[in-house]
Amino acid sequence: MKNINIYTCHHKPSAFLSSDLITPIHVGKANSFNEIGCAGDETGENISFKNPFYCELTAQYWVWKNAAPSDYVGFMHYRRHLNFSADQGKPEDNWGVVNYPEITSEYEKIFGLDSESIASCIGDYDIILPKKWSVKAAGSSNNYQHYKISNYLHIKDYQAAIDVLLKRHPEYYQAVKEFNAASDGYYTNMYVMTQALFTEYSAWLFGIFDDLENEISFDNYNAQEKRVIGHISERLFNIFVIYKSSVTPLKVKEVQRTFISQETFNGVIEPFYKTHSVPLVICFDDNYAMSGGALINSIVKNSSSDKNYDIVILENGVSQRNKGRLKELVKEHSNINVRFFDVNAFSELKGVYTRAHFSAATYARLFIPQLFKKFPRVLFIDADTVVESDVAEILDLDIGNNLVAAVKDIVMEGFVKFNAIAQSDSGVQTAAQYLKTSLLMEDPDKYFQAGIILFNVEVMNQENTFSKLMESMKEKNYWFLDQDIMNKVFYNRVHYLPLCWNVYHGNGNTDDFFPNLKFSTYMSFLDARRNPKMIHYAGENKPWNTSNVDFFDNFLKNIHNTPWEKDVYERLLSHGTKSTDPAMPLPSVLLQTKIKRKLMPHFNKFAPIGSRRRSSVSKFYYKIRRIVLG
Repeated sequence: MKNINIYTCHHKPSAFLSSDLITPIHVGKANSFNEIGCAGDETGENISFKNPFYCELTAQYWVWKNAAPSDYVGFMHYRRHLNFSADQGKPEDNWGVVNYPEITSEYEKIFGLDSESIASCIGDYDIILPKKWSVKAAGSSNNYQHYKISNYLHIKDYQAAIDVLLKRHPEYYQAVKEFNAASDGYYTNMYVMTQALFTEYSAWLFGIFDDLENEISFDNYNAQEKRVIGHISERLFNIFVIYKSSVTPLKVKEVQRTFISQETFNGVIEPFYKTHSVPLVICFDDNYAMSGGALINSIVKNSSSDKNYDIVILENGVSQRNKGRLKELVKEHSNINVRFFDVNAFSELKGVYTRAHFSAATYARLFIPQLFKKFPRVLFIDADTVVESDVAEILDLDIGNNLVAAVKDIVMEGFVKFNAIAQSDSGVQTAAQYLKTSLLMEDPDKYFQAGIILFNVEVMNQENTFSKLMESMKEKNYWFLDQDIMNKVFYNRVHYLPLCWNVYHGNGNTDDFFPNLKFSTYMSFLDARRNPKMIHYAGENKPWNTSNVDFFDNFLKNIHNTPWEKDVYERLLSHGTKSTDPAMPLPSVLLQTKIKRKLMPHFNKFAPIGSRRRSSVSKFYYKIRRIVLG
C-alpha cells in the first residue's frame, strides 16, 4: 500500500474518523487555550495565529513545512469528507453534497472512509478532487460573479489576488480567464494529491499570499469577512489545477463530497506527562474562574516537586482573559500544567434537566471515564474549594476494585434524619424514600458527596461504566443531578475518604445544622475541621462575596497575589452593590439567605427539625409547589 496521509481540519471538539490514514489537526491552536483531542498546527514552522483569516490553510502550511513526506497528501474538514467508496451516485443537495446525520462506523463504511477503500480509490491517480459544483445553483452565472455577489466577500480582494498571481506567474493568464468565466469549480479546499504536486502547489499558493498581504486591508470587516484568504484560496486552487492540466496532463478522479449535519465528539484527552502524573479535573464557567484560580493556587502551594500535576479544566464559557490568568498561575512550575476542554462538546448535555443554580455543565463529571480513558485514574475537585494538603496523596491510595473514592455526605445524612423532601421525577418523597427507590440505595448512609472524587478509570473502562452513567442520566430527573446519578451507578463500589478531604465551610450556619446530626458524625465533622485537607465552600455564601463564613482566611490566602485579588476586595467592600467586574456579578442568593435566616427560627419553633409536623408541612409545601411549577 502506498504511503497516504490525509488530514482533517478541526477548530473545535468534534468526531474523528478512525482510519490510520487520516490524521486530525487542531487548526488555529496558537489562538486557543483549549484541547480538542488532537495535535495542533502551532508547532515547528507555522502560521497558526493566522487561522481567522487563512482558515484550514494553516493546517496545509504546517503539513508542508513540518510533516514527513509521503506518497500522497490530502485534506478534508471536520464535517465535510470525500466519498472514497465505489458508489458515486448518492443523492446530493443543492450545494452538491451528500448529507448524513453523524460520524459512525456505518458512515465510514458507506462512504469508503476506511484505509482499504481510500487506497483503492486513489490508485495511481495524480489527484483526487471533489465533483465540480455549479455556481448556478446559487444564482450566479460564473465563478467571478459568484465571488462578487456572495455574502461576506469583496471582489476587490479577489481581484487583488488575481493581480498578484499574474504579476508572479503571467503564464497563468489563460487559466485565470477560464476559471473566472466557468460556471463550476472544485470548491471546499478538499483533495488528495501526490507529494510532488502538493509541495509545488503549497509553494505557489503561499508565495502568492505573502505578496497579497501587502495589497489588501480589512475595511471594518466582521469575523466572517476576515476569512478572505481562505475564500480566495478555493479559487486559486482551481486556477492551479487548470494550469497544471494544460501543461502536464494530470490523471484526475472526481468523487462526491459528504456533509455531517449533527456535530458530535468521540475524542479523548491524552496525558500531558508520561511519568509521575497527577491528573486533576476541575469544572467551572467564567463566574467561577476566580474560585478556580484560588483552588489552583492552593494546589501549587501544596504540590511536590517529584510529581507532575496535569490540570484539565472542563470549562463552560471561561473567557480568554481568565484562561490566560489561570495559565499564568503555573508558568514558573515545569511540573504543573493547566489546559482546557469545552464541556459543550458533549452533545448528550443538550436538554438535560437543571434546577436552581445548577447548569448543564454540572453533568460534565459523568463524562470523565470516557474523556480520560487514556488515564488509569483521575481526581476530580469542585471549583469552590481550596486544598491544604498535596492532592497526590489520594492518587496514591489503594482503592482496590472500587469505582471511586469519595467522602461520605454528612449533609445527606441530615436530610435523611430530618425527613427533608426530595425534588425529583419520583413525586413527593422524603430523602430516605428517594435514596432507596430512585437511586436504589438499600443503605442511604452510603451516599457520598461529589466535591472530590477519585475515578478508577481503568476499572470503569473494563466494565463499560460510562454507558451506565449515560443510561441513568437519560432515565429521569434527579434531586442532586449528576451527584445522584453517580451514587446510583457507583453504589457499593465506593472507597470512603476521611472527612478531612471534604470539609464543609458551613455556609455561615455551622451551628444550626451540623450539631443535630448523629453525635459521632458531629464529632467527626469537628475533628476534620481542625486539620482540613480540602475545604469546600458549598452553598450560596461564598468567601469571595462575604467574609462571614468559616475558613474565609484559607480562601483569602490563596487568592493573594493572583490577578483576582483586587476583584475580591472590591466585591467584599461593596456589600451587595454591583460588582465592578461585569463577568462576576454578585449573586442575588445572598438576600435570599438573609430572609431565610429571619424566618427559619420562627418556623423551627412551629415545626422543629425532625418532627412529624415539619415532615407533614414540607410534604404539603412540595405538593403545592409541584402543582404551581409543574
